[in-house]
Amino acid sequence: METLNVWTHVVGSLVMTSRLYQIYTTFDLRDPYTWPLLAAVLSFMAMFVTSSAAHMFSHKSMAVNCCMFMADFACIGLYGYGTILTHYYYSLDQYFLDSVLLRNVFYFGSVLAVLSCAFGSMSKAIVHDLNSKRRTALIVSGLGLIYILSNVPIMHRIWNSEWTDGIVHHLKQMSSMIAVCFFYSTKLPERLSPGTFDFIGNSHQIFHILLVLCTMSHLDGVIWDIKFRQAFVVPRPPPSLWNTFGIIFLICIADLVTINYFYSAFKDRTMCKKHENNN
Repeated sequence: METLNVWTHVVGSLVMTSRLYQIYTTFDLRDPYTWPLLAAVLSFMAMFVTSSAAHMFSHKSMAVNCCMFMADFACIGLYGYGTILTHYYYSLDQYFLDSVLLRNVFYFGSVLAVLSCAFGSMSKAIVHDLNSKRRTALIVSGLGLIYILSNVPIMHRIWNSEWTDGIVHHLKQMSSMIAVCFFYSTKLPERLSPGTFDFIGNSHQIFHILLVLCTMSHLDGVIWDIKFRQAFVVPRPPPSLWNTFGIIFLICIADLVTINYFYSAFKDRTMCKKHENNN
């Protein structure tokens, strides 16, 4: 089972590598306006690489499994923050340009990215049953909040009856993510026929593939917006290293502190159980 889980994320890593090359050949990366896109693609790549490594080493021991998947959840939060960066820099309507939301969205997004890591780490440190509804709720709630915030600009454009090629790409992205949540939460089809999909065709592999498709559609929509939407050229403060890579760096520091806290809690709980069993 884990073999295909590893390789489906390797495919995502290769796709992100090709998209990084596409961005390099299409845009001038010395232009600050391209930095949110570059930061987002690098965060997407980090998520796919880390997830692949987590599945690769997940059977080494409980401690390694716990540590690797906590890092995985941290990078999933970074993935979410990358979607916020791109949507709020490139896919925004003029309606939001002077809004309180735009002035604070990157700080809100960074908090939600760390919360996503915290909820995922909590699910590993406290809830060990993979099929626990409590564990699923923790993970989905953390990711759901950041995803909803990310897609506010897209939903506003759809509400205002915009219908362009860019919106078609964004709708594909949203549909894929809804499908990701569906398969992750329901554990279908393996729930219907236990044992049949242990090696291929289970919900985890399906949502891995859907996540790759979702990310591709996300980038297609954002790149279309950069090239063809007037909102991109509306005068606004240019991105800086601080509000692109700087905030991502702070998120990584906060994630390391969070992982250390919950990993220590996991180790303490494991030691307590060993003492109880010995007695």
